[in-house]
Amino acid sequence: MICDLIVIGGGVSGMVAAICASRRGKKVLILEKGERVGRKLLATGNGKCNLANTAPVAGKYNSDFALTALREFPLEAQLDFWRSIGLVTRVAEGRVYPYSEQASGVLNALRAALTKNDVATLVSSGAEKIEGRYTVNGAYRAKALLLATGSNASFGYESLDLLAPYGHRATRRIPALVPLLTDKSNLKGLKGVRAHAQVALKANGKEIARTSDEILFKDNGVSGTAVFTLSGALARAGVTDGSASLEIDFAPDFIEKDLDALFIGGVEPEGMFHKEIAAAIKRAAAEKGCKLAHAAKRFTLGRVIPGPKELAQVMCGGLETEGFYPDTLESRFSPGLYAAGEALDVDGDCGGFNLMWAVASGMAVGKKCCSK
Repeated sequence: MICDLIVIGGGVSGMVAAICASRRGKKVLILEKGERVGRKLLATGNGKCNLANTAPVAGKYNSDFALTALREFPLEAQLDFWRSIGLVTRVAEGRVYPYSEQASGVLNALRAALTKNDVATLVSSGAEKIEGRYTVNGAYRAKALLLATGSNASFGYESLDLLAPYGHRATRRIPALVPLLTDKSNLKGLKGVRAHAQVALKANGKEIARTSDEILFKDNGVSGTAVFTLSGALARAGVTDGSASLEIDFAPDFIEKDLDALFIGGVEPEGMFHKEIAAAIKRAAAEKGCKLAHAAKRFTLGRVIPGPKELAQVMCGGLETEGFYPDTLESRFSPGLYAAGEALDVDGDCGGFNLMWAVASGMAVGKKCCSK
């Protein structure tokens, strides 16, 4: 089979690129290793599918490489794309969701657009080998090829070695946007408890990142929006040896002196916090020999490491971006070869930024490939 563009990987970036290229009259083939395209999309945003964010994108990614495509295809351009395939969106606290708040609706819209635009899609058809410019598995040939295989987060596959013969190297993959595993000593009784807190991530005596959001305690660590944000920072820092720690401030609205005054004045921790958090604060204060206010403001969990890739929404690492032009995402080494989405060493903060990159990079390739 001969076509203009072969897309390896049927995730968001691959589908968006295929739709945009086919709208330009290009013959496109998607090869997807799984049994269906877009399967990972169904798990994003706890099934609600946080598509994008209204906040400025600068500083939201591990490198500035992503900003070129995101500035050319910003939020409004992405919303136009979603509207063009029949998807209505809504904004809640700066986060963009499908109006139905159902990831399945996003996937259905993408699949319908693939069909409408005559994109050929073969599932259970992973790429095993790429030869020349560009023949895949000895059976499919195209003028251009896009690697949009994502990562091995959750139930994904790793396929970056497909581009090794073309001179492209990859950085180490580390789970990000993932629960964090910690020392269990301070977790007694806290499983299932949620709290809104300020959380700092520290390693080697230095603060790596800090955020304020929800934290969810588990029997072997922590999860929640705050933790997902910090897990990305941990992965980017490459600190995976257990030397990192989390310092939780359960009372960020109070300075320690004023909180101490409340406790001295007769306020009990149970009057401010969930009963299990109050009990944990009391235990920590007794073990450290410190005041309750100090334990509440500096509740520490040690030996922090990323959770397993099976629980990750995103992986840090990927193809080195130095090997690709930031405006077209075309290979600097092999004309007509592209990479997009999570296949590249680009990851964003929690809150829709990773899907924004997937869409922007897919649009960049789909609107520019096969133009020569």
